[in-house]
Amino acid sequence: MKIGILGMGGIGSFIGAKLTKHYENDKETKVIFICRNKTKEIINNYGLSLITDDEITKSIPYLASDNPDEIGLLDILIVATKSFSLVEAIRKYQDCLKKETIIIPLQNGVNAKNIIEANINHDSSKILEGCIYIASNIEKPGVVKHLGGPGKIFFGNNDDLDFEWVEKILVKGGLNAVYTKNIKELLWKKYLFVSPLAVMTTALDITFGELSEDSKYMAKLENMMLEVQELADKFNVTLTEKDIEDSLAMLSNFPYTSKSSLQLDFENQNSKTEKHNLLDYVIKNGKKFGIKVDNYEEMNEKITATNN
Repeated sequence: MKIGILGMGGIGSFIGAKLTKHYENDKETKVIFICRNKTKEIINNYGLSLITDDEITKSIPYLASDNPDEIGLLDILIVATKSFSLVEAIRKYQDCLKKETIIIPLQNGVNAKNIIEANINHDSSKILEGCIYIASNIEKPGVVKHLGGPGKIFFGNNDDLDFEWVEKILVKGGLNAVYTKNIKELLWKKYLFVSPLAVMTTALDITFGELSEDSKYMAKLENMMLEVQELADKFNVTLTEKDIEDSLAMLSNFPYTSKSSLQLDFENQNSKTEKHNLLDYVIKNGKKFGIKVDNYEEMNEKITATNN
């Protein structure tokens, strides 16, 4: 069994550290980190360190590489790149896919499967959908810190094929992973939390804690969630009032100083961000379906004004 992890950022490194540590004495299971440059060099020489609370777990993968020929054919590919890198990354490693390779994307969005289908030649039934609840950041190449969130992975499909065997492999590898046929609903439930929170904290330049302690901010966040709820309905996904309540309550699971990856990308003046996936997607489809997304448009104006 060869498991590849494409993208060794906060999410990919968390998953990779867990899998590698739990399968380190299993000669039948090879965990491969698909990464490049300094990250590849550090991991190959010193391994990957995962910091969780006060504990540091060091693990060494079977291989860390960005060379498709060296990586070879994979049985499972977990795609943990940022959404803006998805197309380029998945195309580059097309040659690592055999007919039976299972692909699990873990992007912050609801359309990763559609993007992958449109950009590579692969059996669509083997392209699953997935998401993860976690806040983890790269402290430096080869070192990842788990900041908050349970690290729970949901993945699945909507057809008749059964991939419960993949869940067993991931769970045996130390991951809190759940295979489900209700993955569409779960993707939108995560989007209901991630998108408004990331957009709002980025637009207002505030931390999760600063947002949660201000009643006006929380009311605005709820209004943005209501806009996502209305949009989800157009994709035949029902988000309930309780889903919104649960998403608002989830803020308390994160440290006061937490920031979204979108916010960090803007702070670091990165040329690419997930704005198109977390903000523009809502505005674009709001116009398409005739849904008012005034709060998203307001936040978009603030982000645009600040970064121009």
